[in-house]
Amino acid sequence: MTTKNLKILLILLVACLFCYGNAQRIRNLGDLAFAMDIIDREYVKKPSKEKLYEAAMKGMIESLDSYSSYIPSESLKPFQAVFDQEFGGLGVSLEGPPRREKLTIVSALFNSPAYKAGIKPGDVILEIDSLDSEKSEVDSVSEKLRGKEGTSVTLKIKRAGESEPRLVKIVRAKIEVESVVGDRRRMDGSWDFSMEADPKIAYMRLELFGEKTTEELKASLVAVKADCKGLIIDLRDNTGGLLVAAKDICDMFLDDGDIVSTRGRDNRVDQRYVAKPGTAISNKVPIVVLVNEHSASASEVVAGCLQDRCRATIVGHRSFGKGSVQNVIPLDGGMAAMRMTTAYYYPPSGRLIHREKSAKPDDVWGVSPDEGCEVMLSEDAFIKAIERMRRRADPMENGIGRPREMSSSKDKGEADAGQKNLDPTLQEDPQLEKAVEVLRKKLSE
Repeated sequence: MTTKNLKILLILLVACLFCYGNAQRIRNLGDLAFAMDIIDREYVKKPSKEKLYEAAMKGMIESLDSYSSYIPSESLKPFQAVFDQEFGGLGVSLEGPPRREKLTIVSALFNSPAYKAGIKPGDVILEIDSLDSEKSEVDSVSEKLRGKEGTSVTLKIKRAGESEPRLVKIVRAKIEVESVVGDRRRMDGSWDFSMEADPKIAYMRLELFGEKTTEELKASLVAVKADCKGLIIDLRDNTGGLLVAAKDICDMFLDDGDIVSTRGRDNRVDQRYVAKPGTAISNKVPIVVLVNEHSASASEVVAGCLQDRCRATIVGHRSFGKGSVQNVIPLDGGMAAMRMTTAYYYPPSGRLIHREKSAKPDDVWGVSPDEGCEVMLSEDAFIKAIERMRRRADPMENGIGRPREMSSSKDKGEADAGQKNLDPTLQEDPQLEKAVEVLRKKLSE
């Protein structure tokens, strides 16, 4: 056989193998197109081709795991807005069943359209633009409340103590979402990051990990750097966000070494993130990270990293256990997208964070509090702590005008020794109270 014929034979062999490997894939695609065509021509009612396509994509992607999903065009902008940290809307947060019996406003963002219109926590939404919504799901109602700046929405709300519902017309505006908040809001709308309970301790609550979170946290640390002797980073109820933001935040507190790594199919290492020299605050400043059962994903990256690197003490309740990474892949020319799990992340120790569906309470997953630092909250205690946070965000309710100075030198000595809290509301949040206790003990050593 000549060299030329041998080359031709090899090319044909490779082509055959390629065709064989793709035959099943092509056959499946053909069956899918055939089924959609049959439905379009023969179904008893004329279907929407767009809806058929969306249903096929949704079913295929969401069959992978609970974190992979199809994002249709109407949901893409709201999805992106969460991480961009700005959107057109009213500035309210909602809760519904099972936590609340009815669709209820939990808080109105300070100086937001809802706040200025007099919306109050506890208001129950009965109707939105004359459409009944009392039993609607929180996500669908939140989507209805968002919209183009300058447009209006009319809410029918029921307020405790009032016999008749009231109608409130609110004009949507640009809402810039804060991702880093402090101990309490000042009258000018800024945050006081020094704790009222102990001004030596700085408190920073991260609501999410968005595009602006890193810069917000940097600015907050600069504001307290001169007086900060201890730091609390509150990640409770933070369900995650951008992995890069979590990585950058860990880097603020580490001089070198591993932060997190991601591993894809076949356990291959896709990326490994390492800290760069320099920190945002001194390594001598002790840190406590607060987590609870709703802290997930990027929150667990930060908590797991700082715990493994012995840079922070973890206080609260074992975290959710979402150790998977999702990539957002554009579809339909960028008008839609799919969110697909592509890897798992691992903190420096290499331990497993992700909780599988079959996982039991005794299995290893999530980030657990350090020994002696677990604080469990009942549902009533949890709601009470949330209500305290809401009041701290409103300068009209948080006592910001109350002088911080103590009445006598004896009181000051007691506070310095960690025996007295200047903030009487701290007891309403046992997990935060424990974090303060841990830091005071470290500062006294």
